[in-house]
Amino acid sequence: MDATHAIETPASAVGAVSILRVIANDLDPIFTALNLQPLAVGQIRLASLLGLDDALIARFDHHSLLVMPHGGIGITRAISQAFIALGIELAQPSDPQTMYPEAEDIHEARMLQALASAPSPAAVDVLLDQPARWRLSPNTESLADSSVLNRLLVPPLVVVVGRANIGKSSLVNALAGTSVAMVSDLAGTTRDHVGVMLDLSGLAVRWVDTPGIDERVVVGEELDLAAPVIRAADLIVHAVDHSVNHSVNHKTPTGELDPRLASLIGSSASILRVGVRSDLGPIASPVECSCSSHTGQGIETLATTINHRLIPPQALADPRPWRFWDS
Repeated sequence: MDATHAIETPASAVGAVSILRVIANDLDPIFTALNLQPLAVGQIRLASLLGLDDALIARFDHHSLLVMPHGGIGITRAISQAFIALGIELAQPSDPQTMYPEAEDIHEARMLQALASAPSPAAVDVLLDQPARWRLSPNTESLADSSVLNRLLVPPLVVVVGRANIGKSSLVNALAGTSVAMVSDLAGTTRDHVGVMLDLSGLAVRWVDTPGIDERVVVGEELDLAAPVIRAADLIVHAVDHSVNHSVNHKTPTGELDPRLASLIGSSASILRVGVRSDLGPIASPVECSCSSHTGQGIETLATTINHRLIPPQALADPRPWRFWDS
């Protein structure tokens, strides 16, 4: 089938609605393949899509179709895979000026393309200002730090490590404002790493909660599962319990990681030490911030601290152009 599709909303983020654009010279075979009644240009209709979801189907020109299902990651991927199975291949991103003919120039077109898929609210103001910056400073000799600002477009990886049963799963639930991680009083409950996308003061991050490891826990495949994400992390959050000094049978010095975990973290890794369960007593060793998942105290401060560690405020305030596109 001579047709392609593109995912025009962030493919790795949850939203109310996702948008997939199907492009073909002749849309009639597309309607047949998707078991949809044909739409005239300017029409929009709610329809069942391949038994996967109910979606809004819209046609605004002769050669493209917008498919707008619910914005779950799994639903979006399943529909994309179903399109591929029907011969509607996944296309590379379109030329920005072709996609956004209303743009004044290539700078504005690139900005609109990036803005459509930016997962972080904090990206909006910075992106909106880019066309003007590039028009004023078109040379590439002095640019803002892309290695930092690109985290506004590709959520950085934050990995939480620490002892078992000290509230790491409760911490992610508190940051998310809902239950996203399994919580239990049994040591070693999080046997695999649990990942979730979080908005931390305007910055979208991929948050991974690794299994708690200390001498009470017999480590099997947990360490092997945690190793790749720990090594790939943009930031390691070392959760330190208030009660480490008072726990029994701890052979590792107070506030330090189990050696098996510490060996996975390189010397150059960015580490943020966070005291958890601060409502139960003073934190046993020096930390950069402390919080309580139970009372909510310090949770907003922690979110802001992580945000600023990953994207320092001075990077957002940098007036120089930012090269925010791939090619």
